[in-house]
Amino acid sequence: MSNSISTRSNRMWYAAITVVSAMYYALYLNVGFSPADDGNYAQIAYELYLGTPVEDLTLSYGLIWFKLGEILFDLFGPSYLSVKIIFFTTVAITNVLLFYTIVAMTGRRGLALGMTTVTLIVPAFPATAFYSLCILINAAAQMRFVTRMPNNTIQDAVVAGAVLSVSFLIRPDFGYIWTPPLILILGLSALRSGGFTDFLRLLSAALVGFVAVQVPALLMAWNSGLLGSVVTPYVSYPAMMADYAFTGLQSLLPGYAQELSSVGATTLQRPPLSALFSSETGHSSLAILIYAPLLFILLGLGLIGTTLIKQRRDVSVQLLAKILVALFAAGAAFPHYFFYRPDLSHVANFMPGYMVLAAALIWQLRNIKRVKLAATLAGSAIALHLALYVWVGVQTQGTGSIAVKASRTETFVAENGVNTSVSAFEKQQYEFLRDIILENSAPGDSIVCVPYCPGFAFMTARRMLFSNFYVDDSTPINDPQWITNAIAKTRADRPPVVIVMDWAINGTKISRFENWAAAYVKFLKENARAQIAKPGFTLYLL
Repeated sequence: MSNSISTRSNRMWYAAITVVSAMYYALYLNVGFSPADDGNYAQIAYELYLGTPVEDLTLSYGLIWFKLGEILFDLFGPSYLSVKIIFFTTVAITNVLLFYTIVAMTGRRGLALGMTTVTLIVPAFPATAFYSLCILINAAAQMRFVTRMPNNTIQDAVVAGAVLSVSFLIRPDFGYIWTPPLILILGLSALRSGGFTDFLRLLSAALVGFVAVQVPALLMAWNSGLLGSVVTPYVSYPAMMADYAFTGLQSLLPGYAQELSSVGATTLQRPPLSALFSSETGHSSLAILIYAPLLFILLGLGLIGTTLIKQRRDVSVQLLAKILVALFAAGAAFPHYFFYRPDLSHVANFMPGYMVLAAALIWQLRNIKRVKLAATLAGSAIALHLALYVWVGVQTQGTGSIAVKASRTETFVAENGVNTSVSAFEKQQYEFLRDIILENSAPGDSIVCVPYCPGFAFMTARRMLFSNFYVDDSTPINDPQWITNAIAKTRADRPPVVIVMDWAINGTKISRFENWAAAYVKFLKENARAQIAKPGFTLYLL
């Protein structure tokens, strides 16, 4: 089978993956209610639907991502089910793109189907599934370009540039991450065909594709008064990415976590390397899932090294370009989980892109004859790593898998189309919160829910008082006036309900809201007309 992909011959496979994805996700599409991540997306889309100015909201991701929810709300009314449909449609599209990319890279449908099955069964975390989408649309477009080397057309470069532009609109960091490999593969293609002149021709074509997407989007944003909201992230993300990279590297230094906590902030910590050998299965499994990809990414870098010294230039350049794209697919979301949120949800966001590299490694390791045993062991280790991910993922609610369905047999109904299956405990908790909020506030009122639970506002058709729906113990470091301003705004606006969740959001004592924001909690206790404490949260009625 040729390494170039034929859309016609593979159309059946795309359709099959789409249908199977839809059937599988339908089994638990309307299961569970997440007041945090899902609720954050739903509430921001709801605020936009109600006409809240974008500048009054703190958007954690690109505006276009939330605009999808607003559009569906405009068409069909606010609905939690619509939010879930957006998430799982994104996941299903990612599955198809993954299959496409691996077939384009290797020409092996069986390998592509195996890798896609992994992400189909244990998909990316739904509320941030666009991470994987941004990664795979670029991996697919750039891998398509590579498979046509050295006979690339202007259209190939235009497509790759246009796709890059789309990822900038969704979240700029993925656009910046995928710019270097695009320039490199344009250069590699020119190296094989026409030299520098051909490189300029292809680069110009890619820029045309980029501009063809950006200009209409920016014109629509300008016409809607949203140009600043779209352009500002383009300017701010490079400095933010540099800061994250520096902080991420700092986190590798011994004692960094203790140094950070000494100033009153913490981050979710990676398990220590010793956890790899822990007798507790859960600890060792998570440690393997977090650390193993680093080893395989290094192996991928080794493959690039061996490709560079191959004698047959006509084969080596294209192979080098393929592995380069695969490495960026794996590396694009690697910092998100490895440095900042080393939990299963963020590992799940990383896995679809990582599958491209895993497929590349298995594909190439089979061709290594001089060290056959080492290649076999490495390939087996990759397969075992993926098997462990599936085994853990289908049993853990931290991913987007069917594990969320376990024990959720009760029906919870609330405002904004919330009609979903929850556990008996969740039903009791959510119904209590729903009733208290509805009884003590009116439609259109704003409430407070900290540190991260805007879904409680969405399920009661209320608004959020604070513009930033997520806060943790790093907030006073990044915004020293946050607590003072929060007290002043609460005093002035008098929200009828304030919910304080008892959640160690970074896994540390100081990351509980009542500890790092003790002054705000003290204000609530002194000014609330009633205080209701329940397992997991405290309600303050003002």
